[in-house]
Amino acid sequence: MRVHEFMIHADFHRDDLMSVSSQASRFTSDIILSYMESEHRVDVKSLLGMALLPIRYGSVVRLQTRGRDELEALEYMLNVLEKGTA
Repeated sequence: MRVHEFMIHADFHRDDLMSVSSQASRFTSDIILSYMESEHRVDVKSLLGMALLPIRYGSVVRLQTRGRDELEALEYMLNVLEKGTA
């Protein structure tokens, strides 16, 4: 399992989140995003879960990957989420 905590540097809109979810689906590993300030957790591959999750500038989140390609998944998702470009 790989875990990384970081701050979001841009607001993500619904279309951005749908794109992130779609990109996450290419990995076999489980990819979970959770907020540090609350108990909210979401499977990044879940279109509905991501569409309902407000990812805003300044949010501190934890990205967790587990599976065969967990390192690749973590690095890719960090690149997408930290830069704020889906």
